[in-house]
Amino acid sequence: MNRTSRTKKPIHIRQILWLLLLLFFCYYELFPLSEADTFFFPTLFLLSLWFTAQRRRILPLAWHNALASFLHPLTVRLRVFHIWQIRGNVAPPLNTKPCTCKNCGDTFTGNYCPRCGQSRNTPRYVLRGIVGNILRTVFRVDGKFAHTLLELLYRPGHMMRDFIRGRRIGYTLPLAMVFLMTAFYTLTAQLIIPEIREKKEEQTAKKNDVPLTKAETLQATIDKLELEKGQTDNPAMQKSLEISISEIKKALAEIQRQDSIAGKPQFNSDLDEISSSVYTKVETWLEDVPFLANVWNLLKRWGHGNKAFHILLTLPLLAVATRWAFYRRRKPDMFNLMEHILIQAYIATQILLISTLVVPFNGTAHVDDLYEVPFWFIFLLFWWDYHQLYLYTWWRSFWKTVLMFTYCLVIVVILATIGVLLLCLVQGTTTLHL
Repeated sequence: MNRTSRTKKPIHIRQILWLLLLLFFCYYELFPLSEADTFFFPTLFLLSLWFTAQRRRILPLAWHNALASFLHPLTVRLRVFHIWQIRGNVAPPLNTKPCTCKNCGDTFTGNYCPRCGQSRNTPRYVLRGIVGNILRTVFRVDGKFAHTLLELLYRPGHMMRDFIRGRRIGYTLPLAMVFLMTAFYTLTAQLIIPEIREKKEEQTAKKNDVPLTKAETLQATIDKLELEKGQTDNPAMQKSLEISISEIKKALAEIQRQDSIAGKPQFNSDLDEISSSVYTKVETWLEDVPFLANVWNLLKRWGHGNKAFHILLTLPLLAVATRWAFYRRRKPDMFNLMEHILIQAYIATQILLISTLVVPFNGTAHVDDLYEVPFWFIFLLFWWDYHQLYLYTWWRSFWKTVLMFTYCLVIVVILATIGVLLLCLVQGTTTLHL
């Protein structure tokens, strides 16, 4: 460490001024904390400080050596923890003493019975171990679920690489983890459902307090007069109501024409109308085949409000973007597309786990969002996971993660453009037939 510090050049004045400028912007962005919506400048400051420390000596040489000596015990422990992260849990040593299985009576040597598979460690249940038994019963889920969650918290990338390479006996399958963690998140969110209902009622009240526009008032008047017309049997009254409705409709048409001349955007409403017509045609076509109709109705019921289903839809997108971002031309791909999808399932489980842990502290749950944590925190998780998974440097992993999210944005834009073009094409074809 000392030899490396001697070879580094001292920090340059321009770099000092740049760090001080970023620190100044950080102060105005973070204070007061209640008004800080983003962490752009703090993140940029930390990255700049870290990047500068990799190439320059920030402190004088004597201070650097004194600080290194003071932090040496902590450095050693961090190194041991880093080795533990890479190695993971090691299988227990093989017990060579003979043992009689309490389940089948077979005598064997080893940790598990070769006849029935029961462990040789089968102690009696005692009252003082009731808490541990309850926790194992609730959270273990076949003995692998808690172990997988624990490793997702401190060695996610190394755990994913071990799983892909074949060390799978101690881990729950990734897609099953997504469904299980979604269930745990939903159960945790149920604890704060009253607060969510109160907020929804407040939002509904606010929406109801918004005054109606002139066009909406005229439409409501038309609906009311048509209802009165259908309830009366007097021909004269019906004629009078018809004249009133006709006049109000003319006024409503004039207001809508003025709004269109004023340049109000109609693109979204046109897209909604096109997508609605296409959706109706697809449903009508599927209803002609009973089997397809049953499958379609099952998918609609399962996918509506199903967080796990929505998360699964994002896995192929993230997998393709990750494979493009970490593609190396001179060397073959480390993981194929299916393995990338499984990796993304584990990352989604990791984010769901952290979302579940932060729900009690937030006091509410964003049930309509995909995850509970903000996007910048999700970016940091992906950065950390990719650093461990691909064994890249922190700096290279950071830019690869940025490239991955850029590819995601490009793919989403391309898919949205193709979808809009297909909807417009279908609507144009329908118009020609009509």
